[in-house]
Order: sequence, then C-alpha cells, then structure tokens
Amino acid sequence: MMTENDLKRVDTRVKAKELFTIELDHANNTLTFIGIGMIMNVVKTFKAESLFERMLKVAKFKFLKMRDASRKEYIGK
Repeated sequence: MMTENDLKRVDTRVKAKELFTIELDHANNTLTFIGIGMIMNVVKTFKAESLFERMLKVAKFKFLKMRDASRKEYIGK
C-alpha cells in the first residue's frame, strides 16, 4: 500500500514508474546512486569498477530470483 510519502517521491511525469541508476565514473573512480532523478549517494573508491560489477551482479541475481519466484506461483496453480 502506498503512503503519502510514497506519492510525494513519485515523479508524476513518468506515469507509475520509478527509476534508479548506478553510475560509474572511471575518471574520478566514483559510483553515484541516483533514485528518481535525485542523487542519493556518491562513493569514491580506488576499486569503483569492481564494486560496480558486484552491485550489478547482486541486482541481477535479486531480480531473477524474484522473477523465478513469481513464475513458480503461476505454475503451481
């Protein structure tokens, strides 16, 4: 269920969608987390590329795990 705070943070220009981005800057060795068009966090590290790859792997794994779980729900019925 959406709360009033959830409604405030949703960008009304994008109909019922939210977007997050993890940006890798090779020149400055930084990772930037952007959620709904706002910079949420910036990390400067000497191993930015490997950290980015690890974050991508985690996001992909979690997404696939959720997708497979929802498929099993439909297959089981």
